[in-house]
Amino acid sequence: MKNFLFTILFLFAFSISSNAIPQWIQAPYFPNTGRSAGTAFVIGQQAFVGLGYDGFNFKKSFYIFNSYTNQWYNAPDFLGFPRSAAVNFVIGTNAFVGTGTGISTFSNDFWKYNSINNTWSQVASLPGEARHSAVSFTAYSKGYVGLGYAITGLLKDLWQYNDSTNTWLQKNNFNGAKRKSSSVFVLNNKAFIVNGDKGEPTNGCWEYNALADSFIQKTNFTGSPRSGCVAFTLNGKGVVGLGYDTLNHFCNDFFQYDTLTDAWSPFDSFPAQARSGAIAFSFPTRSYVALGYDSLYLKDVFYYSALNDAIEQTSTRVSTIKVFPNPSNSYFTISYSLPNAIGYYSSLYDLNGKLLMNEPIDETKNFQDFKTDLFPNGIFYLRINNGTQTITTEKLIIAK
Repeated sequence: MKNFLFTILFLFAFSISSNAIPQWIQAPYFPNTGRSAGTAFVIGQQAFVGLGYDGFNFKKSFYIFNSYTNQWYNAPDFLGFPRSAAVNFVIGTNAFVGTGTGISTFSNDFWKYNSINNTWSQVASLPGEARHSAVSFTAYSKGYVGLGYAITGLLKDLWQYNDSTNTWLQKNNFNGAKRKSSSVFVLNNKAFIVNGDKGEPTNGCWEYNALADSFIQKTNFTGSPRSGCVAFTLNGKGVVGLGYDTLNHFCNDFFQYDTLTDAWSPFDSFPAQARSGAIAFSFPTRSYVALGYDSLYLKDVFYYSALNDAIEQTSTRVSTIKVFPNPSNSYFTISYSLPNAIGYYSSLYDLNGKLLMNEPIDETKNFQDFKTDLFPNGIFYLRINNGTQTITTEKLIIAK
């Protein structure tokens, strides 16, 4: 049994439903000073959090949060000047970070983080006006940056970045009023730009279709108009909250947007201080919210778990999943003890999220063997699921 590197025990409590237990759970504190207006991006199962302002200094440090170990680690410092209110987008295994305010009040430089080499390098600058408090997102493997605040005032332009050519292309302007400090989430390659400051906080919601290069106004955010919010996606819906509203209040409420019905509904409020300038990042079954400002520069971290949303059991059961040997050479074995193995699958993904294997679990056994000859060497994620609900995700190393 000493070769078993991963053993996960899951306890299914009596009649758990999505409203039965608190969904917000505290995670380990950010390992540096509290800060506001930082930036965060996710590559694989790691989140990279950095930049921002801590009340004394603009920052250039970055830290990695590993979703498997639930711990923070050092990452290479950003190579541009220290700053806050920057933006980022991710294309493949590379992240792109730029704009913001710091030594220069308005900047348009961009820097590429290569997660394979763990290095930063400068890329083409944004050709539009230098700015801070913009929005950014990825759609169809292209990066987008727009809106924000420049020396000329508020902006509404939008630019597309192509990583393969290291070039920018101007797209159609945003249809709403010029604004800064909006939040954005992406579902099915459509970006939703919500709230922001257009001279005063707003509660507008706009959908951007990258294929049509067009904006459509959607139902307004139903919370108070505000800026400096965070946004994330979970369970196929967008979630927006926190921020600073028209009554000069820091907010701690969240609202959820359903793209199918174009409707907002209340979401569980944040369990800690109300704040603006926080950051958010998401993994398949968890979304994290951290940092921000509420008269103090904060360093706490909380996550919202989607795992319990699909669990509804009538008795206490324990499920055990083991993967071995790990690292594996010619084969690996999954052993399992599930309440009912019917309808469960073993799914293998590479670091880019590409599905390499999706095999049904044999309910007549308590283990299955898989050959590695069809897979390259590398690091993979093995997901045990029933098609909608993830039971566990394990890191698997193949080294032939």
